[in-house]
Amino acid sequence: MNQETKTSSMGILDSPEYRTDDRFLVGKTVYLRSPDIEKDVINGEWHSWFNDKETTRFLVHGVFPVTKNDQTEIVKSAMKDKSTLLLCIIDAKTDEHVGVISLKNIDLLNCKAEIGIVTAARNSTSGVGAFEAMALLIKHSFYRLNMKSLHAGQHEGLWKWVNSLSMLGFRINGFNAHGGIRDNSPYGIFHTSVSATDFLELEQQRGGDILNPTPLEVLRNRPKKNPIEMVKSGLKDINAQWLTTRDL
Repeated sequence: MNQETKTSSMGILDSPEYRTDDRFLVGKTVYLRSPDIEKDVINGEWHSWFNDKETTRFLVHGVFPVTKNDQTEIVKSAMKDKSTLLLCIIDAKTDEHVGVISLKNIDLLNCKAEIGIVTAARNSTSGVGAFEAMALLIKHSFYRLNMKSLHAGQHEGLWKWVNSLSMLGFRINGFNAHGGIRDNSPYGIFHTSVSATDFLELEQQRGGDILNPTPLEVLRNRPKKNPIEMVKSGLKDINAQWLTTRDL
């Protein structure tokens, strides 16, 4: 029996790609795996990301300190939650833990979930690793969890990230101008989503690989213009029409 085709005693097809380690979803620059409390929290720096001013710049975190004990309990709770899938983002070259990505509020009835990601402000994979991590989890969501749509929210300061996600099929569904207050300044939030239909169509257009030829090459084609003014202008026109109609 050759190396390319051989069957184990359990009936599982073995091949050079068959893995026996803890990698779950594997990409070119990063891979995703389940959290390891001892490795990632107790002996890692996971909790420190949420204490870091730069990492939490566009997040709701960074208001109260997070200890290793706090982070341990948060991770344990998320791993027990059947409506959450929490995965660590690992640098494929160094095995360094560089971020986390998750699906929350997984709704199996309506086939939808919320997707979110946090990466350390200073990490070896830069924005390419985060982009590939999103692609990996989105594909898993549509192919294995049978989701029909994924939803997310982004601080208006992350408009370049919003543009990056458009290369994976994300679309802007709305904008909340009163999203919150940070550093004594109000900020808005983009509401975005990606449908299985749009993602799979893009994947087909790229020859079956959403990141073809490479994650970096795909990113280079992202829109360059900040969409916020276009979104605000469109909403202003809609709201003006409603006000006019109400006064009739």
